[in-house]
Amino acid sequence: MLYALLKIWARLALWCYCGKITFRYKGGNAPCILACTHPNSFLDAIVMGAYMPRSLHFLARGDAFRKPRVASLLRAMHMIPIFRLSEGKENLQRNEETFNLSLHVLRQNGCILIFPEGICVNEHNVRPLKKGTARLSFSAWEEPGLDDLMIQPVSINYSSFTAVPKHIEVTFGEQIRKGDVNNVRELNEMLYNRLQAGMQPAATRKGHSILLVLPALLGYITQRWFYVCWRNFARKKTKNTVFYDSVVFCLLMLTYPLFVLAVTLLLVSTTGPWGWLALPLLPFTAWAYKEYRLFHTAE
Repeated sequence: MLYALLKIWARLALWCYCGKITFRYKGGNAPCILACTHPNSFLDAIVMGAYMPRSLHFLARGDAFRKPRVASLLRAMHMIPIFRLSEGKENLQRNEETFNLSLHVLRQNGCILIFPEGICVNEHNVRPLKKGTARLSFSAWEEPGLDDLMIQPVSINYSSFTAVPKHIEVTFGEQIRKGDVNNVRELNEMLYNRLQAGMQPAATRKGHSILLVLPALLGYITQRWFYVCWRNFARKKTKNTVFYDSVVFCLLMLTYPLFVLAVTLLLVSTTGPWGWLALPLLPFTAWAYKEYRLFHTAE
């Protein structure tokens, strides 16, 4: 239930935050490992989770699961912990449980999202792949009932890692199946080439309706300050890291509904029933300003 609600919320927030999002998944319902590029921190996982028509499970850093209550919440969000050497050599043995959980998901014709580069860098290029995705794939192919497991290359392209709004292009490459490769090296080489082939500039749109000018101006006057406050806060807190865009998005996704509700209730208490008009008008004017900005110099 939590996963389904977050999926809807995140998709709506992305629609407000971004310009054009191109996402054309053509896969079936077979067990699947989504091997995805990782250029923009945890925003990559949010985009995939929000737009993927199938339910996803995510491999996440094991140190995030240290606190029991947090771990329960993360598992409800379909996250599976994976432990690296940097998180303590004593934790590496716990990856056997991660492998078993992953196999359980795949046996249910599930879908697991993995970032085979193993690191996030804000660049429009594919970095050398780690061996974890390939090893998991070959191990899974050896399991009964998983002969039809497919490896789906996914390349995510952003028009910008800092501008708001931005365009996002998600490209699905040719799938890799059992028998296409013979060893880890061959799988990594094929996967790398198909990920690199999917790297392309995110599509853009030109032109906007003149009817948006007035509501865009109202959105600028009434709400740009709200965005600028969070933008400046995120810049300070994420300086010299890859987390800026993801942090800005999450801050807005969490606080903007509260902002709209608070302003609406304030207006209702001071102006009466007419104040309820703010509930749809604030988001609409913010959206109009976003659409207007798509065709002007981004920040």
